[in-house]
Order: sequence, then structure tokens, then C-alpha cells
Amino acid sequence: MISPSTLAVPLHVPGEVPPPLSIRLAVALLTGLLATLGMTVVMRLQSYGYVPAYVAAGAVWQRPAERVSWSAANAVHLAAGMLAGVAFEVLLVGYEGLRGAVGIRTEIVVANVTTASELAIVAAVVAFLYGFFSWVVFPRYGGAAYETRPGTVRRQWAVSAVVYGGCLFAAVTAAYRFLPV
Repeated sequence: MISPSTLAVPLHVPGEVPPPLSIRLAVALLTGLLATLGMTVVMRLQSYGYVPAYVAAGAVWQRPAERVSWSAANAVHLAAGMLAGVAFEVLLVGYEGLRGAVGIRTEIVVANVTTASELAIVAAVVAFLYGFFSWVVFPRYGGAAYETRPGTVRRQWAVSAVVYGGCLFAAVTAAYRFLPV
């Protein structure tokens, strides 16, 4: 029989001392990279799925997406995914600090695996990724893709962003469950 003490617990259990910030940020970079690689598989399976990587690189190098190299698109794509992993962890650390400062001691635990706040933070990161790239960067640097098929690219980007969020959550959960941190 499984006792409640052997069930999985949220990423950062209230009351426990979390790993040092440097470890948490290193884990965030790693899990952001893993989530980006998982997302890349889905992006490549879609007809226009990899367009956002070219558009993001076009924004970084200030040129149309059609004039961006494959390696530049990959570099920006991977960097953005790693930074989104760091953003997740920074938001989580901020929330934990705020919760401690306000004196909130309880947390809603979902399926003995995570907390509602962790799921909300993943959702916020996914919403930001989709919103920022789809509605700010894409209209400015989308080039021909924006002029001819913006709806298709945005839909496929939404699917990719949700996959990223799922992969990020799975990677972070696995890292804190199985890595000695």
C-alpha cells in the first residue's frame, strides 16, 4: 500500500528549503533547452511550423525572415526556449518570495504532482511566448509568411507553444524528482 508520504510532491514544497538559486537557474536553462527540442519536433511536423524561428531570428538581426540562415534561426529558437525556461523559474521564485512575505502557508496541490501556481506560471509563460512572437514580432518581421498566411502560422505557433509548455513542465518536474538537487 502506498502511504501519502510516498506520493509525489510539488516542485518546490512549501516549508522545504529549495535548492540554491544558481542550481535552480541551471536547471531552468537545461529544462528550457529540453522543452525547446521537444517543441522543435512538433514545429517541424507542421507545414509552416518552423516559420516562428526564422521570424524571431529576423527580429534579432533586423532583416526579413526570408534572409535568415537556418543556423541563425536555430540559435535564436534555442536561446528563446532556454530564456523562457529561466523566466518560468524566475516567476516561480518571485511567487515563492511573495507567498512567504505575505505569509501564505497553503498551496493548492494538483494530483499530488504540482501546485496550481506552478501550472499558472507555465500557462503564463506559454501565453507570453505565443502573444509576443505572434502579435508583436510576427507582424514586423514575418515577411512573406505574414503577408500570405498569418492565420496558419499563428495557429501552428499556438500548438508549438502549448507543446513547449507541456515539455517544460515535464522536464522541470523530472529534473526536481530525479536529479540530486
